[in-house]
Amino acid sequence: MALRVTFIGPPGSGKGTQAALLRAAGFVHASTGDILRAEIAAGTPRGQAIAATVAAGGLVDDALLAALVEDCLARHAAEAVVLDGYPRTLAQAEHLAHLGLNGAVFFEIPDSVLLRRLADRVIGPDGTIYDLLLHPPPPGVAVTRRADDDPAVHRRRLATYREQEAALRQYYDRAGLAHTVQAELPLAEVQAEVRAVLAAL
Repeated sequence: MALRVTFIGPPGSGKGTQAALLRAAGFVHASTGDILRAEIAAGTPRGQAIAATVAAGGLVDDALLAALVEDCLARHAAEAVVLDGYPRTLAQAEHLAHLGLNGAVFFEIPDSVLLRRLADRVIGPDGTIYDLLLHPPPPGVAVTRRADDDPAVHRRRLATYREQEAALRQYYDRAGLAHTVQAELPLAEVQAEVRAVLAAL
């Protein structure tokens, strides 16, 4: 079986950016957000159900999300895959264990740094994420903010994430699959830590 790892971290921790950087090394970047959007765009019955749930402000059912992730891993069975955004709950982690996982990389970052980073986050027209302070967009690139980039929303999401993270950390520590990178470091240094973890797997 090809290498399969998951990146676990709060929104804004840089896990999506690091997962995207691994494409150059031959990894498939499997973002749950992208998987859901692709299903909606395909207009499948599952996609229609997802669209209705999202439009109503709800969360996609665990069983449906698990099935989509399982399908994704099956399609890329011969390729190295990094999961970005899955699992988020203990139930999802237990499901993923049956599909095979080589490691869970936790992106550690202090809440104060994370909230500052999110306040400075903007997005380019091609989806590239920039940090106005540390990684500003090139001159002339038009950027926007995500509709949900609101400090109060970030604090609520972070509190929810920290509750779930504790259970996931304990689960993967017991399984001997947990690894940690210091996500507050500059991008290149985080990338070096991530690659060191993957090389050890």
